[in-house]
Amino acid sequence: MNKIKLEPETLRCSCCGETLDISNYYKTKLPTYKGIGVFPFCKDCLDAIYHKYLNEYTIDGVLYPDRKAVERICMMLNIYYCDEIFDGAIQRKGLANDSTPVIALYIKQANMNQYFRKNYDTTIQEKSYVADNAENTLAAVCIADDIETQQKIDKAKKIFGVGFSTEDYVFLQDQYDDWITRHECQTKSQEEMFKHICYTQLDIKKAKQKGLDTKDLDATFLRQLEAAKLQPKQNKGDTTSETQTFGTLIEKWETTRPIPEIDEDLRDVDKIGLYLNVFFQGHLAKMMGLKNGLSRMYDKYMQKYTVKRPEYNDDEDSEALFDAIFGNAMSED
Repeated sequence: MNKIKLEPETLRCSCCGETLDISNYYKTKLPTYKGIGVFPFCKDCLDAIYHKYLNEYTIDGVLYPDRKAVERICMMLNIYYCDEIFDGAIQRKGLANDSTPVIALYIKQANMNQYFRKNYDTTIQEKSYVADNAENTLAAVCIADDIETQQKIDKAKKIFGVGFSTEDYVFLQDQYDDWITRHECQTKSQEEMFKHICYTQLDIKKAKQKGLDTKDLDATFLRQLEAAKLQPKQNKGDTTSETQTFGTLIEKWETTRPIPEIDEDLRDVDKIGLYLNVFFQGHLAKMMGLKNGLSRMYDKYMQKYTVKRPEYNDDEDSEALFDAIFGNAMSED
């Protein structure tokens, strides 16, 4: 025989102690509250608790205090919390211009079937999973950085020798790679010159960190640049094509190796220049009433396309008109 379960009509609120009708409580499908089917706090008390936490988090300067207030209540009542549900509740409240409390809208969303088997333990597990993944990702990045740094140090030791700190090796290798990338380095002498430049840069860096005078080191650095022909004044007239603008390159080419004059047989093969002179410039001159070479060229060129009206004498005019109307056959009769 099936047992008939009778739901209580009233329930004492665990917060305020008032005995209220069951309709004054939010329903829940959580197994924790299976015996009564509602949360043990009445709606007014839950709304008051929400505003209490909201006020505290706002004063403390917590980021997104409304989210934190809802999550705190979820923690208290063992309700599943995620930002997706909260965003959906807030969006629904804004679109409907609803005056329903935020916590009420969140609980209604959390009661949907897809969250039936989830509670705040699920929230803790999800946060732990995200934190573990983030920690593993950070550890992987650190390991990759360590490997890259060690490779850079090993490479620097082969070039600059031993006796430097890890920071010095990284600085020397970075500067050396920068120099040989931007400037030609094909010979042994060029490699040695760049190495000495990097040594001097390291000495200047350390001297400046200690607040020492770098006048002599700066002079040495400039002499090394001059020996390597790397001073700006030495590169001014010998700049590579990659660092020049297209207009500068055209000017340079036209000055040093200009385009030769075109052969007579190849001049205006398609008569494009003639068409422009006649139908554009000549026609425009004709329209403006100008009498110049272009307008005369236009008149001359258009003569072969112009139909002239025939001229007749008085006697011939009537005969031609008769022939045009009745034909030659009648005039012969």
